[in-house]
Amino acid sequence: MKVLGLVNCYNTLGLGPMTEHRNIASTSFLGRYAFIDFPLSNFYNSGINHIGILVKNHVRSLLKHVQNSSSWSSNTKLGSFSFLYDEKNAGKEGYNNDISNILENKWFFDSVEPDYVVITSPQFNFICDFRKEIENHIQSKAGVTLLYTSSNEMKDTYIGSKKITIGQKGKLTKLETNKGEFSSGDVYLETLIMDYKTFCQYVEFANSTSSFFSFSDVLEYISPNVLVRCKKFDGYVKCYDSLSHYLKYSLEVLNEQYNSLFKNSWPIYTRTYDTPPAIYSKGCKVANSYIANGCHIKGTVVNSIIGRDVIVSEGAVVKNCVISAYTKIGPGIKIENVVADKSAKLSHKKEIIGTKENPIYIKQGDLI
Repeated sequence: MKVLGLVNCYNTLGLGPMTEHRNIASTSFLGRYAFIDFPLSNFYNSGINHIGILVKNHVRSLLKHVQNSSSWSSNTKLGSFSFLYDEKNAGKEGYNNDISNILENKWFFDSVEPDYVVITSPQFNFICDFRKEIENHIQSKAGVTLLYTSSNEMKDTYIGSKKITIGQKGKLTKLETNKGEFSSGDVYLETLIMDYKTFCQYVEFANSTSSFFSFSDVLEYISPNVLVRCKKFDGYVKCYDSLSHYLKYSLEVLNEQYNSLFKNSWPIYTRTYDTPPAIYSKGCKVANSYIANGCHIKGTVVNSIIGRDVIVSEGAVVKNCVISAYTKIGPGIKIENVVADKSAKLSHKKEIIGTKENPIYIKQGDLI
């Protein structure tokens, strides 16, 4: 059985200013990973060796991270790996969607000719054994299986994601944007499993109906009349859809109760860097934090995530922060609830204090 895995970088909600110049797929997570590492690792660990990445924009940062795919695939002779970009419609809002991308790169799908297709998104952070989900899909004899999660915090989370209504026998009956009107509900994880024939039919239906149609639009349009089976995913799921959620959920992973995201039996692969171990100078203080390779910690770091090659100088205090690679925090600087992008320099403003609900964002390369 040949399975094609697609990472769909369309229809993502972004992280505000942090994703103005990069795709969320290539955005840093926990100092050493990127969000795309999770769907790619799910595919690799599930034995899916044919992988395509549907890219809408900000291609450079994603290419830089993924490179030649060697970190996620050891079976290059039998598998395939390709960036799929709709250059013809790049910059044309509406026309540049996942369906147009698939049509533009039809050669890739023809070359693979899979039996089944799995589509997932880097927007939702979870680990999933797709072997079990595919087997469950086959046994159900459904044309399409949609994965979803349930939430009791819909007023504050999953805003902008797709809320679904499920009818008898698990049939999708309605798909709509969550605007925070209800406290609880079921959320579409932007993950679909289908046989290749059905996949092609959906693409053709979208193409013949509207040039603006995406896969989500197809589901919304046909759900009242066509059987789309809904399957609940019961594992850990977080939707990184805002800067405040980026800070909150990232720091939550420091808590041991969220260790289900990382298992010895299910490794998360990422691009490797040839960097030395972190240096901890005498007198520094570090508690409940992730410190990446290449860092030099001279001050205090508490409940924070520190990316590669970051310098925390003497007397500096970093608390409840996410600090991206190559940032320099000067002597005596105190920061709290801050998200600092790459290569920022904090030298002159001695105190920068945000809140968990409204963290302060420092732009890439900025001097503060």
